[in-house]
Amino acid sequence: MAPPAPRIDGRSPREIFSTWVAEALAGARPPPSPLATAYLVDLLADQLRVPKGPGGPEPSLAESWLIARGAEGATRAAGLRAVGDRALFVAGFFGPSLTRRVVGIGYYRDIGQAAYGDLSEWLAHPSWDGVWRNLYAELAERFSDCLEILAAVSERSSGGGLGGVLHLYERWLASGSPALRRRLAAQGCTVGASPAGARTLQ
Repeated sequence: MAPPAPRIDGRSPREIFSTWVAEALAGARPPPSPLATAYLVDLLADQLRVPKGPGGPEPSLAESWLIARGAEGATRAAGLRAVGDRALFVAGFFGPSLTRRVVGIGYYRDIGQAAYGDLSEWLAHPSWDGVWRNLYAELAERFSDCLEILAAVSERSSGGGLGGVLHLYERWLASGSPALRRRLAAQGCTVGASPAGARTLQ
């Protein structure tokens, strides 16, 4: 008999993703470092909650990368991380849907690698802890491996329960539907007004 579909029950999304990422690591040789693994779990869990931002279209991924590179200080670091995270999550979790779009996985991979690489170089300043520099260097170098891990989690999540919430979120990203937004809210997932950039997954 097949095991029951995953359910939210009493576990938090982070706990569920931690289990699924651990299962996905079985195919990773060598596996990512413990810190990089924890980063992937946090990235997945954090994507269930999209902070409400200002209205208007969101810059494309490439534009966001250029904006971040032109910024200074903490704004630059936050921008580069956001670009890398966005590229990794979209290409890893929703990779199959990108095959039907003008910009494919390669676009996200190249920009995501570059953003994490830029962030690692920026963190090379002596005032920063080398642990974080090494983390983002690893994410840049093993971006494709991280994509495979997230893709495995995406497949694992499609069985229902929390997976149903994630696929509602994917449909909301594509359409910006207020009805889907309300359904996500009913599941406890707070999302902001859907920007044009999110609908195009750029």
